[in-house]
Amino acid sequence: MAKKNKIAAIVSMKCPKCREGDMFNAPITQGIYKMNKECPVCKQAFELEPGFYWGAMYVGYGLSGGYMLSTVGAMLLFLNWSVELAFTISILGGIIIFPLIARLARVIWLNIYVGYDKNFADTLNKAESKNVKAAFGDK
Repeated sequence: MAKKNKIAAIVSMKCPKCREGDMFNAPITQGIYKMNKECPVCKQAFELEPGFYWGAMYVGYGLSGGYMLSTVGAMLLFLNWSVELAFTISILGGIIIFPLIARLARVIWLNIYVGYDKNFADTLNKAESKNVKAAFGDK
């Protein structure tokens, strides 16, 4: 199994240590913050300390600000819409994508503090190849 790059792991909301396990255990429609306590693959804890994700608010602020600036700017420059209409549409879109931004902010925040463990990934890959060989009768 090839190593996922950091951006792909963040976008797919995977564990920052092994880049395999899911950080969230429920679809976004069942709860924005329904996270696993630890990675199902490598057992990395996802809440490093109480209140750890307070810092993710700053990341979310940056993501939502970038969204607002880019959408309003695009509507003003390319669609020639009025400022009021551009902001109205952008705010409505922001309300709709808020859950995604909130989850993404948590994933990015955890990725700042937890790094990729190449040794664990190599061990995981060796174990998977042994399981595949055992399943097909190869030695």
